[in-house]
Amino acid sequence: MLGKRELRILVRNDRYYIKPINNGEGYLVLKDWGLRVKYAGRIKWSGKQGTLVIKLEDGRWFAYVPITVGEKPARSNPKGYVMGAYEKIRIENPKGNNKAFIDIGLNNLFAVAFNHSDTAILIKGSTIKAEYYWWKREIGTYQAIRDWLRNHGFESWRKYHAFYLHAVYKQHERLRHYYRTAIRFLAKTLWQMGIDEVFIGYPYMVSQNDGNEYNTNVWWYAKIIKWLGEVLEEYGIKLNVVNEYGTSKQCSICNMEHENGRVKRGLYVCETTGIKINADINAARNIAKKAGYEAPIPRKILSYIVTTNGAKPITPKEGATPETPKVKPAQKGREGVIKYK
Repeated sequence: MLGKRELRILVRNDRYYIKPINNGEGYLVLKDWGLRVKYAGRIKWSGKQGTLVIKLEDGRWFAYVPITVGEKPARSNPKGYVMGAYEKIRIENPKGNNKAFIDIGLNNLFAVAFNHSDTAILIKGSTIKAEYYWWKREIGTYQAIRDWLRNHGFESWRKYHAFYLHAVYKQHERLRHYYRTAIRFLAKTLWQMGIDEVFIGYPYMVSQNDGNEYNTNVWWYAKIIKWLGEVLEEYGIKLNVVNEYGTSKQCSICNMEHENGRVKRGLYVCETTGIKINADINAARNIAKKAGYEAPIPRKILSYIVTTNGAKPITPKEGATPETPKVKPAQKGREGVIKYK
């Protein structure tokens, strides 16, 4: 490290309060300093506020306000209540009583089968891998330059160490953003499909039995399941964790285990019937059987890819065709400058 201390300010829960102006801005009032600090960002939850943590991260100040949702403040601190958009964690009720079964992975972050529909969902994780390896290269470059400069007695190594720490931070935050984006999209989609209960496969002991760079650094399966459960709770959807051991090898069509069933990445072929099925959806159907349900063989697969701006469909909707954007002709401005509208 550079020998620098982490800048962090802790403020007791009765020594500050939040004064919102509208849905997107307001003031953080620090009583002991007589300060009103303007903040940006929508406050989502309402409840009793906890200890305020103010941190300097990546050159910017962030304030973290822990909230106990639904709990009222103490009588001695009536302002210690944060007014957000929602009074309860559950902001919606399930639309139906259907079930969903999820196999999590890396190439396909989520493969989802249903008990009421022959449609399946695939959310690709290729962008997450690409983001990881891009920042891995940046981290390795800064680390190599830093070590060379330090070993040769140059004080400028400290600058590159700062670059290295920044790259590590950005890699983590970018991956977290991709995962949270995919989870938020999936939870809302399941709610719209009338799901009230989800069964997800948990890869027990995968890091110990098959530990590699993917399982330990890129694929945050424990956090993914935790985050998904938190978001599903907002829609009143229950999450159940199922041991997925054997679900990738077993054939969901004939219930036999085929050693050579997975002929290539992403494809599973039933040796008994010859039926082909996506390998991850095959695992999702087996998770359904472990949970005591039957999921129809999918006839339609909706594929999505995670981007920095939400999950996008890989193929256009039925009947839609890509169009060449139309460019309006150039016009002369008052000063003879060409302007485009």
